[in-house]
Amino acid sequence: MKTYEFLARRNWPKSYTGKILLVSFLGVHVPMIGAVTYVLLADPTPFSQEIGILLAMLAATLLGTAGTMLVMNALLAPVVAATNAAEGYLRERKTPRMPTRYTDSAGVLMASVQECITRLDSALATTEYQREELARDHSEKFKMLAGMRHDFRTPLTHILGFAELMKSEAIGPLGNKAYHSYLEKIGDSGRDLLQTLQSVLDLSDGEARRQLDEDSESFDIVAMARDAVSLEHLHAEKCDIAVSVEAPAELALYSVRSVMKNLLGTLLDATITGTPAGRSVTLRVSEGGFGTCLVAESHGGQLCIEDVPANLAHFFGTLPSSAGAPSARAETSTPLTVRLTLIATLAKAIGAELAMDQTAGEGFRIAVTLQPHQAGYAIAAE
Repeated sequence: MKTYEFLARRNWPKSYTGKILLVSFLGVHVPMIGAVTYVLLADPTPFSQEIGILLAMLAATLLGTAGTMLVMNALLAPVVAATNAAEGYLRERKTPRMPTRYTDSAGVLMASVQECITRLDSALATTEYQREELARDHSEKFKMLAGMRHDFRTPLTHILGFAELMKSEAIGPLGNKAYHSYLEKIGDSGRDLLQTLQSVLDLSDGEARRQLDEDSESFDIVAMARDAVSLEHLHAEKCDIAVSVEAPAELALYSVRSVMKNLLGTLLDATITGTPAGRSVTLRVSEGGFGTCLVAESHGGQLCIEDVPANLAHFFGTLPSSAGAPSARAETSTPLTVRLTLIATLAKAIGAELAMDQTAGEGFRIAVTLQPHQAGYAIAAE
């Protein structure tokens, strides 16, 4: 990688093919020039008598170089095809059709890119289908609630109507005995409405607990954390941030895999985004008496009040504004605001405890603590 990085930093030649051809040209001509120079210096024969041989050698070398470059350019076709396939899928979601039967390094590269794109496209299609199914499911639930409008409307109409009659004393002073029957109807209607609302809430809570319990499973959170670091590697490289993981060899966690994967990715993404270039980020995974703890720590990053959502500001003291002065209220938001909100939402979804803090001049920390088996066994015990 060092030779490639050396040439890439100088951006010449610009293309990868150009770099290969340059190295090939130098590899052919440098030995030839050295050999010819040695012959000319060592042989006492006058130069004029050797010029024909020299020209013949030069012509043969140029022809050989041209042929070598053509063949090298052809051999680089798999690399170019893999690059174009990845770029075409990212830009237009166009699935490539590359040969996958070759077993050398270039063949493995094409087969791997083809396999990765195929799996990614399948995963995206599945995700889109699940999202549509979820949207339809939510739509059906909303229709069910809309169909219950009569159950809500009738008790509310009684409550509002009789309350208005009592307020206006339309049939006499408030002490009239007729109001007693109205009060009974108001109480009955209120109890009916409360019972209906409680039924809806019980149904919603029961469905949420059942779904969370069904989706929970046991997995290695350390392996997932290392995968999250790999997925954020490109982001960290572009921001010039070094990311490290401090964790045991493995640690089993019982929770919702998809939520934890998104939570880890968002934790890293937010911490990297809030860290200045040239500094580092540490992701710690540990287990203690309070459960499994995930901590993303920025070394040198400082959050401003514009970065922190209002509902999370209680974790910090007085935060400076982006202008550098302390402020009690944010006038704008930043990309970090959305990420921190998502972290809080994901943590709440699995019942985890969220904590944040910041030390001036040193950095900030985001911690998520999950109690043992809280996503599964705790719900099953309720």
